Amino acid sequence: MDPDAPSARSPEALAALVATSITPVAGILILGWLPGAVLVSYFVDTFVGFGVVMVMVMLHVTGDKGRPIVGWKNWAKAVAGLAILGAIMALPLSFPLWFVLGDDPATHALFQDRNFLAALAVQVLMSVYAAMRMHRMLEATHDDEKILAARAIFLAARWLALFVAMVTGLVGALGPRIGGFVLVAVYAGASIYFELFPERAARWLRGSGAKPIVYEGDLESRNAGARRKR
Repeated sequence: MDPDAPSARSPEALAALVATSITPVAGILILGWLPGAVLVSYFVDTFVGFGVVMVMVMLHVTGDKGRPIVGWKNWAKAVAGLAILGAIMALPLSFPLWFVLGDDPATHALFQDRNFLAALAVQVLMSVYAAMRMHRMLEATHDDEKILAARAIFLAARWLALFVAMVTGLVGALGPRIGGFVLVAVYAGASIYFELFPERAARWLRGSGAKPIVYEGDLESRNAGARRKR
């Protein structure tokens, strides 16, 4: 099987992926949506997405030194650690927004708009619901590490595409409106591309010469197979 072949998707699923990804682009061009509003929404989605992956790793992979996290004290420590890590991550993740939108009064005014803040709150709630669904899915599979690693790689690769667009200098030179639109288009394109070609997302992050990631489940399967051969 060609590792660069697109992941198998039905025409309906592919159409839904493309439609979901390009809707903000169409909204800016046709409905006059503010690029800054879309980019802030993308930031929230990415930031919460990383948080969800970390929580799922704590629940399904690492736990508390190999044991499930139980008790309010252990959970309080885990949540505190997650909050500190989130605060550290927030600054570098927000660089593309500050670079393009830092001096844009229209974007700053969004944080005084109750409707916009309510929409962000709903977005976070939907992310929490998605996390609950992922938790149930992971409980029914033995590929927890692979699924969570793939999700983290996808989120990181997609956001890195914005950094690459930003450091070219062209986006900043175009101003908050046009430059912001370019970042939205880059994000939409990266969403489609890396969903269809997850192996390329890993290659984009780790380099073409990086060794394949070896998961604990794979090692256990290999060891079990070696024992059976004996």
